[in-house]
Amino acid sequence: MKLSVNFFLGWPEYFAACEFFRRERYRIAPEFLVSGLLLLLGVILFVSGQFQVLATVCCLIGALIIVSARSYRRWASKRRWEREPLYHTEHTVAASEEGVYFLMGRIESNLNWLYYQRLLESPDGFLLVYGNDSFNFLPKRAFASEEMMGEFRALVSKKLRRP
Repeated sequence: MKLSVNFFLGWPEYFAACEFFRRERYRIAPEFLVSGLLLLLGVILFVSGQFQVLATVCCLIGALIIVSARSYRRWASKRRWEREPLYHTEHTVAASEEGVYFLMGRIESNLNWLYYQRLLESPDGFLLVYGNDSFNFLPKRAFASEEMMGEFRALVSKKLRRP
């Protein structure tokens, strides 16, 4: 059995997949952890009454991180997207018993199933996860039918099941 899809990946779709992956990856987002610690430090310093300026700076930086983190990620993602020509080419992805075949522009690769650790399913697509912070995204809109998506889920779950 070989399942094949073709699609062009749009930046908003790519960014949504990155954000979904981030939420799945971290129990507490790093920016909330850092900003929370800075706010806590600021409050402790303020209550101690000795370092009012430092307390204010800690609180302001903590609040700034919370407010600007998503916008910064969005901006950085957009820059990365615009600089990478492969994101703008048609993607052909075929999954079979042997592995996953990718064709993006002139780049072609055949990856064994052992390359991947797991599958995540977002509302918009499938993320084949490899390494600590990387994935290949296949949008659900690229699949011809709900049945084809079911076949893909079954194949991936069978192949990623580790003994």
